[in-house]
Amino acid sequence: MAAKTPEMDSNFARWYADAFMDEGAVRDARWKSVVDIAAKANHVTIEVLVRLAFATKASATGSKSQSKLAEAYDAVVASISSGGHSFDAGRSARELQVLAAAVLVRLFGTKPDAAIAVTTAAFGGHRSAQLPMNFAELAEQALVRFSVNQHTRADEKSMVGAASKLEFEVSEEAVQNNSGWKEQIEGLRDEAAAALQAIIENQNRINAALLRRIALSDEELQMLWWLTAGESTIQGKPFGKVSADQQPLILAQELATLTAVSPGPKSISAMFGRAGISNKKVKVADVVNSVDIRWAREVSGSESISPVTTPLHFALEQRVELDSNDAWQSGWTAMTELKADTAVSAVELATLFYREYLYLYVDA
Repeated sequence: MAAKTPEMDSNFARWYADAFMDEGAVRDARWKSVVDIAAKANHVTIEVLVRLAFATKASATGSKSQSKLAEAYDAVVASISSGGHSFDAGRSARELQVLAAAVLVRLFGTKPDAAIAVTTAAFGGHRSAQLPMNFAELAEQALVRFSVNQHTRADEKSMVGAASKLEFEVSEEAVQNNSGWKEQIEGLRDEAAAALQAIIENQNRINAALLRRIALSDEELQMLWWLTAGESTIQGKPFGKVSADQQPLILAQELATLTAVSPGPKSISAMFGRAGISNKKVKVADVVNSVDIRWAREVSGSESISPVTTPLHFALEQRVELDSNDAWQSGWTAMTELKADTAVSAVELATLFYREYLYLYVDA
């Protein structure tokens, strides 16, 4: 039996009506598609949705070697088309863009990767999307909620296992006639197994919560020691001795590797400030070219690197592939629609690189 579609979100109702002047059956069908896509969304789906929402030159179907993106794109379009109202992705690019954004906004409530991907794609406002909502701001707000909720101590009552009851009585017929005991014993066995399974599931839930809390506590402790020590583990020198151009990538990488649960604490930008990264603006090309190319190779090995959601990792990847400080810039600009000489505050660039690492490597 299919799950009942939840009541339409008032924001979606307004966004769709404003964009397409429709408040009827088509809007209802599109809302169901938004809910269905969000329910099945994974990391690849998020990548596709971000490309659609920002209407990027980088195709949502990816290249020939990126079949997973093409499959995820087809699944998104198929879900929208199955609503009983005609939908042609080629002719309805604007509607597809708005619907993709609506799915992402819905995912802001459950998947940190969705919010992270939107903020890294927005690149501090240098890439924007023409949408009926303040897309990047909603993503930033979602990340704050995730961070606060994840680092809030659990209620002790939620860590206490519920008592399991064995609901079983011997039938009167078995007692009176001294018959049917085999069925009675089998029934008792089944009830006991069900009660035991409930105990196991509850204990597993508590264990998972405790392990997550331990991971978060260890994350906090490791970050505190990192700040207290004040020394780059990558370069083996005090934070202040790391060049200003290298700090946004080097120190962001170090802090990211200490993060156990995405999206990390909400005070990340403040930590970068405490580590000595300034608010002074630096050019993307200068920062990318400043790091050792061997290190650039080490951190750009993921197959999930994207010109849309991880533009800084993509820049390092391009620099490594072309083995040049200049040749990578034109291709990077063409693929990302960002200028290599774009100036961004060093702290903001560090935060973006930190989030890219989480998007690529750290689970929620």
